[in-house]
Amino acid sequence: MVIFLGALLTFSSSWLGLILFPYWQLNGEQPYQKEAADTPYPQPLQGEAIAGRKVYQSNGCMYCHSQQVRSEKFGNWWDENGQERTGADIKRGWGLRRNVSRDYIYDRPTMLGTMRTGPDLANIGSRYSEAWQHTHTFNPRALNNWSIMPSFAFLYRKEKIVGERSEKALKLGREWTVDPGYRWRPSSSEWDAILNTQSESIKARFLSDPAHTTVSLDPSTPEGKKRLLDFWLTTEEEGVQIVPSGDADALISYLLQLRKAEVPVPEAKE
Repeated sequence: MVIFLGALLTFSSSWLGLILFPYWQLNGEQPYQKEAADTPYPQPLQGEAIAGRKVYQSNGCMYCHSQQVRSEKFGNWWDENGQERTGADIKRGWGLRRNVSRDYIYDRPTMLGTMRTGPDLANIGSRYSEAWQHTHTFNPRALNNWSIMPSFAFLYRKEKIVGERSEKALKLGREWTVDPGYRWRPSSSEWDAILNTQSESIKARFLSDPAHTTVSLDPSTPEGKKRLLDFWLTTEEEGVQIVPSGDADALISYLLQLRKAEVPVPEAKE
């Protein structure tokens, strides 16, 4: 009986303290308005972002990314003088303040995350453009060669260009589009075969680039072949394009609407 009552008391007090009391405390929380004419904060997701939240969930983004800007007292960084400081999240520009419960009143579910293998996304919509988000989602190494984030190239499709290139097409060199999801390089024999048929046109494009107008180039030398290869790989693949699927557009719409920790709220004061 003592063991039974002890276990009952332990679990009951935990349930009351961690579930029931917070529910009573936060269930009636309302959007914040400093002045009557101000737009209430936060706003519920709009349009494609609602579907994008499901794409975010189904691809497990919350297992590597959090959505919680931590207190200025949490986390260390070192300034230019080598002095250890605190408040790493805000110092990095991941938000203007720490997150509070009000930031999540429209989130179903609330995706605070389980760890931080990648950067916090609480206000990712304020930090990067739509084009950057698409490129980074398609293959993060196209922007950060050190990134360990997986490529989500399966959310995009490679298709032949009919007429004009789509406005939605990702502006990427062929090194990223020949083999979507990977960084492609031709073998030495493949590059020699390409040069045998296209060296003059590739050289003409190379020399027409303002950065190369004063460069002397001999495609028959190893150095010349390498410089042409490096240039050619950064040009767009002819006749094809990479365009986002509906899921990719929805996901990026969701990310662009993540703008937590921007509007000052009274309870967020340190």
